[in-house]
Amino acid sequence: VITERAYARIGLFGNPSDGYFGRTISVSIQNFFSEVTLVPDQQCFSSRVSFEPGPYDWNAFDSLTALAEHTKAHGHYGGVRLLRALCVRFHAYCAERDIPLHAQGFTLKYRTDIPKRAGLSGSSSIIVAGLRCLMKHYDARVPLEDQPHLVLQCERDLGINAGLQDRVIQTYEGAVSMDFSDEKRLVETGAGRYERLPTSVFPELMLVWGDEGSDSGATHADVKRRWENGEPLVRETMGKLATVAAKARETLLAVDSDEASRRSTLVALMNENFDLRRLMFGDEALGARNVDMVMTPRAFGAGAKFTGSGGAAVVMCPDGNDQWEKVKEACEAKGFKTARVVLNPAPCAA
Repeated sequence: VITERAYARIGLFGNPSDGYFGRTISVSIQNFFSEVTLVPDQQCFSSRVSFEPGPYDWNAFDSLTALAEHTKAHGHYGGVRLLRALCVRFHAYCAERDIPLHAQGFTLKYRTDIPKRAGLSGSSSIIVAGLRCLMKHYDARVPLEDQPHLVLQCERDLGINAGLQDRVIQTYEGAVSMDFSDEKRLVETGAGRYERLPTSVFPELMLVWGDEGSDSGATHADVKRRWENGEPLVRETMGKLATVAAKARETLLAVDSDEASRRSTLVALMNENFDLRRLMFGDEALGARNVDMVMTPRAFGAGAKFTGSGGAAVVMCPDGNDQWEKVKEACEAKGFKTARVVLNPAPCAA
């Protein structure tokens, strides 16, 4: 039996410019994860492949009301479709490269505690964990630099609008600065330029999330169309988001500079990141509850932005514990959940 995990991620700076030849910085976190288990078929001559329904793959409900409420909370789709798309893409990847695959079948099943539609990359985490299972089962190596693009292809096959950021940080883990500005390289290789950052350079972070998530694919669809149509606002704002990430990288690595000034700069960049997203998407698309999740910490002088497309926010409190407690109390008073972020370091062998 093979079991693999992939962790949630936080997009700290630059997102969503990763899908638009920009730059981002992301961190892998241990607060939430998805786990996929591959059980080899015990009949040695069986090549049968099957999938066990997971926590979001319900097909029977107590009532029509229960079905409607479940769909409103979790969307129309579960995790099995992600694993099916992965198997198809993995098979094609190996066939194109003459990587031999033995005939022993298997069953795949998953579980996840990543809040659904919270901008923490729950969908891609299931695919990443599943990919690690398939590589072990078939003893077939997909180079690390190829993995993010393979995972992204699976999601695009399902009509999910996304960029490379989430798939990079979930395969690489730790903290990564990503540069997607070389359009020619990105088109030809499916990869940007990735730089690991030491997790020790990041200040303490708070995670805030609620019960009103966002469909990241639907959220990005309109902006994607506007980008492709050459809308100046979208084009210019994506460039500004990439600059935010570049400045944040420089600030994070300036560990010998004044710490108070360094934190103040990071807070300003975090807030600028959200303001630029808000300018492009508009409050109606972001949702009043999601905007309040960000603006509540900011009222206390903290930095805050979405971790992804909405549903969760990452908060930086530059003034210490008193500020942290005030932000925590204010967020929880509004029904939001909070947690101290636990960074997930990159594997030692990476």
